[in-house]
Amino acid sequence: MRKIWVRSQKYDGTLRDEQESYLYVEDAASIMLVTPPGTAYFHHRKQAWFTGEDGSLDFYFKHKWYNVWHICEQHSQINRIYANITLPATWQADCLTWIDLDLDLRVHLDGSLELLDEDEFLENSRRMNYPSDVVAHARAAVVELQTCHATGAYPFNHHEQVALYASIQQIYDCSTGYGV
Repeated sequence: MRKIWVRSQKYDGTLRDEQESYLYVEDAASIMLVTPPGTAYFHHRKQAWFTGEDGSLDFYFKHKWYNVWHICEQHSQINRIYANITLPATWQADCLTWIDLDLDLRVHLDGSLELLDEDEFLENSRRMNYPSDVVAHARAAVVELQTCHATGAYPFNHHEQVALYASIQQIYDCSTGYGV
């Protein structure tokens, strides 16, 4: 695995946060990253560095309007899965960039699903003048992920992703990205 940089922005180009992660696999449709516990990230609005408690398997899609993070190494006891509604991810050199559209979906530890930040989405869609097709894609992405959650379909197949994360840990030192 090789170390890469992950950067998120708001629709108006304002930096949101950024961190390092490890590229596990890329294909024509998606980019899968491994983010070990203890990974530092910079939160631009707060102008501070923080440390992520959990280890995750992160899916970024080149043609879908969301990303999905499976919390596979659970320390914070907050989320099982977290999904951001986004523009499709872009990949250039060793930097993956995604544009946050504010809506989020959280799968709690008990498996229940919660839609988050509807008010932020409405406010920012007016303030940043989201085009109508962006709003429509964001709404469709929410429905798609709600359906995936209800059926346990990829990319909401959490148990399979936790097993994959465990197998990756057997092959790689997830704190360095190097083989064990």
